[in-house]
Amino acid sequence: MSDMPASTSPLLIVSLDQAPLVSLLSSLNHATVSAGAPRAIKKALRNESTGVIVFLVTDPQSAELAEQGFDYIRHGLADKDRLLVVAHSSDYEPNALHWIEAFDINHFLCLEPAREEINCHIIQRCVKTWSRTVQLRAQYRAESDLLMSVTRLSRSEERLPDLLASFCDSLAQISCAAAQCRISIDRDGSATLKHHWPQQEQHNASFTKALQLPSLPSYLQRALTECKPQIDLLPEQSMFSALADQLERPLSSYLVFPLVVYDRVVELMVFLIPEDAMDSVSIRQIDVITKASEQLTMLLERREAERRLKQQYIRLKNTLVELKQTQTQLAHSEKMATVGQLAAGIAHEINNPLAFVLSNFGSMNEYLDSIFTMQSLHEQFLAAIDHGNQSLSAELKSQISASRGEMDMEFVCDDIRDIVAESRDGLNRVKEIIADLQSFARGNDATPVPLDLATSINQTLKLLKPFIDEQVTIQVDLAEAPDLKCHAGFVQQILTNLIKNALQALQGISHPDPNITISSRINGETLFISVRDNGPGIAPDAQKKVFDPFYTTKQVGKGTGLGLSVTYNLARKLGGDITLRSNPNEFCEFTLSLPYPEQQPQVASASKETAPLSD
Repeated sequence: MSDMPASTSPLLIVSLDQAPLVSLLSSLNHATVSAGAPRAIKKALRNESTGVIVFLVTDPQSAELAEQGFDYIRHGLADKDRLLVVAHSSDYEPNALHWIEAFDINHFLCLEPAREEINCHIIQRCVKTWSRTVQLRAQYRAESDLLMSVTRLSRSEERLPDLLASFCDSLAQISCAAAQCRISIDRDGSATLKHHWPQQEQHNASFTKALQLPSLPSYLQRALTECKPQIDLLPEQSMFSALADQLERPLSSYLVFPLVVYDRVVELMVFLIPEDAMDSVSIRQIDVITKASEQLTMLLERREAERRLKQQYIRLKNTLVELKQTQTQLAHSEKMATVGQLAAGIAHEINNPLAFVLSNFGSMNEYLDSIFTMQSLHEQFLAAIDHGNQSLSAELKSQISASRGEMDMEFVCDDIRDIVAESRDGLNRVKEIIADLQSFARGNDATPVPLDLATSINQTLKLLKPFIDEQVTIQVDLAEAPDLKCHAGFVQQILTNLIKNALQALQGISHPDPNITISSRINGETLFISVRDNGPGIAPDAQKKVFDPFYTTKQVGKGTGLGLSVTYNLARKLGGDITLRSNPNEFCEFTLSLPYPEQQPQVASASKETAPLSD
């Protein structure tokens, strides 16, 4: 017999001659595949849907072919699930006991006309058993796929919509659904058909009608309320009649699987189960679906938490950038405000030398007139000598002597030297003041440089000289310390703010000996710089808030409340800190601590000074 191609038929007939089976096969409503050689048998068994194999045994030759097939299936393929049926003629008895023991034969059929109906029933029952086995296998695979999709959701970076689609397909396989759809649930409870299968256009209206969208029927509302999978009979068959007609399968039950994120259903997966598959979903599979629902909810909530966390991180990052920019702007604004105050204060310091320089210009103008007059007389005297005019030269000589006495030229010459020296000193003083002010205003270079603490304090005190009352004593006591590489401009701005605050604290108070002490010390790998005054101090309740932005103890209009806040932020930028120690009516001391960077060369430089103020 010629080999027939493999098909999706569950029934395989193995025989050398099909004539004895013609009557039986005509009674079956199943397509069959026939094979008459070992190679053809192996080829037909590649199709997993072929699970009922009927071996026709009528003589020793066909018995040998059957035994080869048994051995290949049970031992070669190690397949214990396929159903093996032996159909033998009434005049040939196979070795049934041996075959049952060796190959686990399921049925033996005697091909007698009287037994044809029984034989047909046995084969049909085998086909149904195999179909159920295939269905269970598909459901088990679907269970595995379902759990795998949940696992992939927890580990994979795959797109969430793709993973949910795979999850939905696995649920459809488990429930043996004839149709499925996904419904998106808005926050107001309205529903939108997101996806459906089969995907033919005509099914769209049928799904919408059956599910009563955009509102939801009561059985779907229950899934929204309970947030758990629901499986039950369809309440109104008429609502699904159009869809059932299109599917050509009557629908009888449903499975609703809600996707829950933080106690809110965001999507419903609806599976419509046909009548012939009502009993396909077992209690065990319902448990699997329930467990998968719990795991999926946790994973979706984790994904949502990660998404929110990323958004919050981005917002915090942007806020931090804005905060740093604002801090930089505040520091710059406070510095410019200090520059403005210093500029107003040192205007007097600049005006004094400029005033006597301008006054000296008036004296210089008079002296120049006298010098030009004497020069003119000398030129006339020399001309008279050249022309031999003795009388004129004698007259001019007498006039020169008289003018020299009247103009006091010796005094003029000496005074010009003094005026030039005084003017030079005054202009140099102006130059120094402007240089100090520029050094303070432009101290934004972030390149670390060795800190000359004594010079920084000296420059700061020069800038603040107009604000220093004559009765206030300022002492500078600096310990010998290694050079500290840091942002010197920041340090000078901090010192300016602290010393200015100390000077303002001593203004308008009655104290026999108002003084400010600026000191430094080394402790381990940290440099401490302190500014202490013996003014009224700061109240305990205010000490906790002095570094807060816009907090000030001064009168309205006397301070912005940013000075100490900016000072604190600058200290943190330098990697250090600033602390306050104060006793009311006794003292107030701010201490700046600056760490030495690791592996910094230790070079002794600073010295101990007292009152570094100089004009």
